[in-house]
Amino acid sequence: MNRRSIGTLLATLFSLYGVHLCWAAAAAPHPVDLGAALDFATDDTPEFSADGDTVFFDRSPTATSKTIMIARKVGGTWGKATVAPFSGRWFDQNPVLAPDGSYLLFDSDRPVTPSGKPLVQTLFGRPQPGSNIWRVDRKGEAWGEPVWLGPGVNTDAFVDFPDIVADGSLYFMRWDQGAVHFFRAQYRDGQYLPAVRVDIGDPAVATHDAAVAPDESFMVFDYGRVKGGLGRLCISFHRDGRWGKPEDLGDVTNADLPWGFRLSSDRRRVYFTGATKIWSLSLTPWLH
Repeated sequence: MNRRSIGTLLATLFSLYGVHLCWAAAAAPHPVDLGAALDFATDDTPEFSADGDTVFFDRSPTATSKTIMIARKVGGTWGKATVAPFSGRWFDQNPVLAPDGSYLLFDSDRPVTPSGKPLVQTLFGRPQPGSNIWRVDRKGEAWGEPVWLGPGVNTDAFVDFPDIVADGSLYFMRWDQGAVHFFRAQYRDGQYLPAVRVDIGDPAVATHDAAVAPDESFMVFDYGRVKGGLGRLCISFHRDGRWGKPEDLGDVTNADLPWGFRLSSDRRRVYFTGATKIWSLSLTPWLH
């Protein structure tokens, strides 16, 4: 190999190494700071509107309560969060906007019928607030009344963490054969078809909190179970009609026990809750 060839090779290697270093730096999560709107001690699972000027999230004033909050940015500054008009009485959590912003889904322990009782599930041998998925439609600048999604989706007292893809179909998680797994309910003609389990990874391993790209080309989620947390943050790509092997996003990303994932409006970033902070992570290194 002559000197020119060696020089070209070295330049290429240094260039690739530089790109790798840039990607590594971009892959480090950064804390989400919304000023007075968001409190790390009580808040989690932020969901931003497409224009980035509104955020929905959970607030836990006590260990046994959860409320959906809304905060807005005016003149570049986030205002104080207020209780969503459809929340405040029941154990409400995990808000997610439809891709077009026309409605929002969340899960709640609220009674399914007006005369019913709040949902209860047994978790780790103790009664806990249950969760079914509810829909609330946007009415101009206001919101309508929440509507239960029905028994086709809400098959028991633990149907949790919804996400919505471009055609209106629904991803969520529920217990299945001793572990929590993802299910997908196809939306067709104004209703959901029976949900089908999502085949991803080892069926013996639990999956949690899927954030799915609207075109269903990829999802990020927790996979497995770790001490003190739900699992490891992973990404999977949908190719040739099937979900690929979960790819772990690394020790730096997983250091704060991530959970509760939501994608940014451009789908290039994921927001998540950790043990100490709410974080933002660029997905660019993996989406390349």
